[in-house]
Amino acid sequence: MTDGGGVGPSIDLELFHDMVFDLRFDQPAPGSNLEGRFQGAGNIPIALDAPFGETGPMLFRFGDMLSLLFDWTTVQSGMRISDPDHLLFDYTRMMMGFRLFRPAPRKIEMIGLGGGSLAKACYRCLPQCDITVVEIDPAVIALREQFHIPPDNDRFRVICADGLDYILSAPGAPDILILDGFDSRGLPPALSERSFYDSCRDRLGRNGLLVANLCDNAMAFATLERRIGASFENRTIVLPAENGGNRVVFASIDPGFPPARQTVRGHLPDTDVVDYDAKAGRVVRALARASLKVPRTEH
Repeated sequence: MTDGGGVGPSIDLELFHDMVFDLRFDQPAPGSNLEGRFQGAGNIPIALDAPFGETGPMLFRFGDMLSLLFDWTTVQSGMRISDPDHLLFDYTRMMMGFRLFRPAPRKIEMIGLGGGSLAKACYRCLPQCDITVVEIDPAVIALREQFHIPPDNDRFRVICADGLDYILSAPGAPDILILDGFDSRGLPPALSERSFYDSCRDRLGRNGLLVANLCDNAMAFATLERRIGASFENRTIVLPAENGGNRVVFASIDPGFPPARQTVRGHLPDTDVVDYDAKAGRVVRALARASLKVPRTEH
């Protein structure tokens, strides 16, 4: 596997997103015949299934891709069927860029499971790491086998719980805290307040690293980045995904974060999952841009 295409058939992500956009208006019944319905799809197999009723979550099969949809509006996750461990979307590969700063964490916590792309990548690449995933929706957890998410074992577990409650009350402190918790309306208010990011900072402690996926409009991006920056003493790195729509924020109160540009190196062993050299180059460019800006404070 590579940082881009993977080993399976090519997937036209632009056509995929166009089709999801059309589904929002048509809202066909799950299980209805979609063949020949979308211009440009050609002979690509297409199917829609709602395994737990028409309110979703829904599974949308587009050729070699299986995606998780919420209420016709949100693509929650995507998986290459022929290569389930491949990270299909750039923002997930960018989030795995935490290894540029913390290459061998001992404990990872994630808020939000979705289709399990990041959970699977961490499980595969970090065999010595303890991983806990917190997901509030039992219907999403019930799809874990369809998305090839590993069963619970001594170093991996999926917990059905509210992410905010978990951050505030669960014992322990992770090395990495990954935030990727979205519902049908986007990022929940409880997971976007300044007080929540303060709680994440307190849970991580001095040496922990926050990895947050932001997916919203430009105004929300600016607000959320400012809140995270205020919670983490403006020790942040912000990187947009290649196709837009997502931004990944790395944050830590470690005095050595962000690192000096010349120290960022991409030489890691798992280049079949992520091209870390390419991600290191993007981090270096982001650090160069950030050095030209004056930090703003959230009030």
